[in-house]
Amino acid sequence: MAYTLTLEQVDFLTSSRAQAALEALRGMDLGETELLHRLTELRQSFVPAEAGALLGQALLQQRAAAKFLDADRLLFTEEALEQASTHEVARYRAERFGRYRCVADLGCGIGADTLALAEVVPEVIAVERDPVRAQLTTLNAAARGLAHKVRVLCGDWTQMTLPVEAAFADPSRRHGERRVFGLHQMEPPISAVLHLLNQVPDVAVKVAPGVQHDEVPSEAEVEFISERGALKEALLAFGGLRSGVRWRATLLPGRHHLEASAPPGSGPARQPGAYLYEPDPAVLRAGLVTVLADQIGAEQIDSTIAYLTSDIITPTLWARVWRVERHGSFHLKTLRRWVRETGAGEVIVKKRGSPIDTDAFRRRLPTTLGGPCVTVFLTRSLGRPWMVLGAEIKEP
Repeated sequence: MAYTLTLEQVDFLTSSRAQAALEALRGMDLGETELLHRLTELRQSFVPAEAGALLGQALLQQRAAAKFLDADRLLFTEEALEQASTHEVARYRAERFGRYRCVADLGCGIGADTLALAEVVPEVIAVERDPVRAQLTTLNAAARGLAHKVRVLCGDWTQMTLPVEAAFADPSRRHGERRVFGLHQMEPPISAVLHLLNQVPDVAVKVAPGVQHDEVPSEAEVEFISERGALKEALLAFGGLRSGVRWRATLLPGRHHLEASAPPGSGPARQPGAYLYEPDPAVLRAGLVTVLADQIGAEQIDSTIAYLTSDIITPTLWARVWRVERHGSFHLKTLRRWVRETGAGEVIVKKRGSPIDTDAFRRRLPTTLGGPCVTVFLTRSLGRPWMVLGAEIKEP
């Protein structure tokens, strides 16, 4: 079910009656089996459009708690919430703008980045062409106590001249229900951002983490941001917002960086040793696997595969680590025997460079009730199909 809002419903949601109803809903079960019951209850006190807006908003606030520390004070639309950055990512990104007095948030949505920027710069001009989202940004800034630092404009930023020193842009990465990943498919496309540089040279642009390297403009720095092991987004930085490198991977929380000014070359490869490393997805997308290998004294198991190996474990925030129990050329019967001998109660199957369906393959492996969890890697080593049986080391 999609939850949309009209301006009239937004006005209603700010009323004392609606706020009281939302407060009551926060303590209720809003699971699928309860939705119809909750909606029926709401319709006893509110007209259908109001009841629908209340239930939809309560559900979105629950969902938003994973991204916003104060989700119950803010208002959302479904699509804008999906595109909004988490609090940690938005705050990290806003820090880049800390030296500016006035910054634009272009395509501000419901104001997630506007709020983060307003906490570090004196003035934010937020631009949004959708009237409902623009109104929500105004209301959310007020709810956060930042209304005096935020000016919201409803319109198309590509048609505006803005009196700002720097800008953050968050183009839409959806065409209807379909997500898009290319820089030229965004709305507005990357060409609009490049045109903006003539007016505002210091610009950062949020793009899909699946952006292709050959699409990135030569004058941009590209940063891939991972939060607690999950790749969240990519950021293109222009002008004074560049950090001085071309490719960058960032881990949050903690603001850890891995960087390169030029595409790293391939390094040496070998068969798996005592330990196997799976680099963080930000490292993979930034193309910094060999940079990480040099940092931790490891090598790839194949020049085309992003698994690293070493005989001595090196603690790192940049990769998960497994102790290699057994490895060898791929052979299903042998692998089944290995798994059976470990007494594994759960088998996780991972793959790189293998065409095998991991879900179907996992069902072909034996398990023992109550046994330990093991991981099977289906991959390649030195050009040959290879299998690795490992036990993850949670805290090396």
